[in-house]
Amino acid sequence: MAVLQQGKSKYPFWGASVNLITGLDPLGLQTTSEATYAAMLPGISNLTNRIRYYGFYCWLLDFYFKKEKKGNSTEQNRFIRRAELMIALIMQVERNSVLQITGSNFAADLITNVKDSYFSLEDGADLDGKGEQVYWKYPSGAFGQYYLGAMQILSIVVSAKNEDNDIIYNVSLPHPRQKVSGQLLAEAFDKSLTTEIKTLFYDKIKTGKLYKSEIPELIKYFAIDTIDAEQDEWELYRQMLMDKDEPSQEVEELFTFHRRNTINALLTNATQNKDEYNWYQYLRECYSSKLGTDSNPETETNIGWYCYLLNEYWQYACGTIFWAVLQHLYSFQQDKYLPTFVNSFASSITEEICRELENTIEQSTLVSDVVSLISDTPDEETRKKAIRTSASSNPVIAAKDGLILLFQLFKNNRQELHPLKEYMSRKQTIRDGNMVDGLLNIHFAEGESLAKFVEQFILRKIIYRHQMVALRKMGAGSQATFKFFIEEQYIRFIDTFPPRNTSPRLNALKNIMFDLQVITDKGNITSLHTKLLTD
Repeated sequence: MAVLQQGKSKYPFWGASVNLITGLDPLGLQTTSEATYAAMLPGISNLTNRIRYYGFYCWLLDFYFKKEKKGNSTEQNRFIRRAELMIALIMQVERNSVLQITGSNFAADLITNVKDSYFSLEDGADLDGKGEQVYWKYPSGAFGQYYLGAMQILSIVVSAKNEDNDIIYNVSLPHPRQKVSGQLLAEAFDKSLTTEIKTLFYDKIKTGKLYKSEIPELIKYFAIDTIDAEQDEWELYRQMLMDKDEPSQEVEELFTFHRRNTINALLTNATQNKDEYNWYQYLRECYSSKLGTDSNPETETNIGWYCYLLNEYWQYACGTIFWAVLQHLYSFQQDKYLPTFVNSFASSITEEICRELENTIEQSTLVSDVVSLISDTPDEETRKKAIRTSASSNPVIAAKDGLILLFQLFKNNRQELHPLKEYMSRKQTIRDGNMVDGLLNIHFAEGESLAKFVEQFILRKIIYRHQMVALRKMGAGSQATFKFFIEEQYIRFIDTFPPRNTSPRLNALKNIMFDLQVITDKGNITSLHTKLLTD
C-alpha cells in the first residue's frame, strides 16, 4: 500500500510525488456563480477595485508610445512595471489607508527598510534587474494580470503584434459604436497633468529612481482614489460604466445593459432604503421576486442576480455537507471503510432530519413527503446563518442543516427551475454542477426514501464529485486539491474545508462608486448619484 507522508506519496507509488494545496471550490459548484456575475458586471472584476487605474493605464500606454518611438513587449512591460511601483510607493507614503493599490504590500516593506534618499524602481520592478524580489511576478504587472481583461471587455485597450511578431498593448481609438475609447480616457487623464509633472514622471521611469522628496508633488496628480467630479475624466468613467456591456458589439439584437441596469437598481434600492447602499439587500430582493409575474415580469438583469444567489445557496449547502463529511472523518483519526462510513453517517443525519421535523417522519419516509413538511415560508437566509462549521461544531447537525436547506431551495424554487435553465443556457452561464441540475436531482428522487437519498447524495454528489473535481484540477500537473484519499475502499482524511461564498464583484463596484463620490465611506449615496444616472 502506498504511504502518504506530509502530502507526498512515497514508495511503492510509481510516479512523481504529489504536492497537496489548499485549493478553492472543492466541489466545483461555484463556476455557475462566477459565470453569472461576470455576465451581470462585465468590465469589472473582484481585482479591479479602483476605477482611476482604468484611466491611468490608458494614459500610460498612450504616454509610452509618445515617448518611446519603437519598442517591444519587454520594454513596454518594464515601462508599465516601474510606473505601477511608483504609484504604489506614492500612495503608500501619502495615503496608506487606501486599499486595493497594486503592489502596496511590497511598497510598504520598501518604505520601512530603505536607507537611501530614494527608492530603486529598477530593483523593485524589473524582472531582469538586480533586485532579489520584485513587487509583482506577472510579466506585465497588475495591468496584465488584473486590469487588462476588464479593459479589453470595455474596448478601451487593444493588443497587436508589431513587425517583430511581438504582442504589445495600446489604447483603442474613438468609434461611433461606443461612448468611450481608450484614447479619450488617456486624453482626459492627461488634462489633469502639467508638462512639468509628466516630465518628472517620465524621468523617474527612465532613471529607475524615485526620490522621497518628489512624492508630495507626484501625489497631487497621480492619486488613484481622487477624481474631480467636474472634470472630463469623471464624466468618461460614468459613460464607460453606463454604456452597453460590450461597447464594441455592433449587432443591435445582441446589445445588453446588465452593468448599467445593476448600477441603476442598486442606486434605486438605496433611495428606497434611507439612502443606504446595500448590495446584498438588492440580491435578496431579486431572489424574493424570482421571475416576477406574467403581468409584471422581472428584468433579465434581476433574474440574473436571482440565479446567482440561488446558486450561492446551493453550493453553500453542498459545501456544508462536504465540510461535515470531512470533520466527521477526522474525528476517527484513522482510515474508514467507505461503505460503512457513509451508511453510518447518513443514518445519523437522517435521524436528525426526522427530529427536526418533530418526529412526523421516519427514515423510510419518501423524499416528496419530507419536502411537503418543509416550511412554506422562504427561510433560506435564516437556515444558512444557522449553519455552524467551526472545529467544535457537530458535523451531523451541520449536514442536517445543509440538507434541509437543499430541500427548502427545491420547494421554494421548483416552479422556476426549467425557465431558469433556459435563461442560463441563453446567457451561456450554465456550468457543470449548477443549482438547477442539482435541485432537479431532488425532483427525480422524490419517490425514494429519505435514508436512501441522504446516503446516495453524500456518496455521489459529495465524495465522488470531490474526487472528480480534484482529478480534473490536477490535470497534467503535480498539484492536488484532494481533501481525502480513497484507496481499496478505505477513505483517509487529509484536510478540512469550510463552505464559502463567492464574491460577486459587487464589493468592487462599491469601491468604484466610492471613488466616484457616489457613495460615502459610511455607505450612503450622495447627490452625485443622480449625475451618474444621467443619459
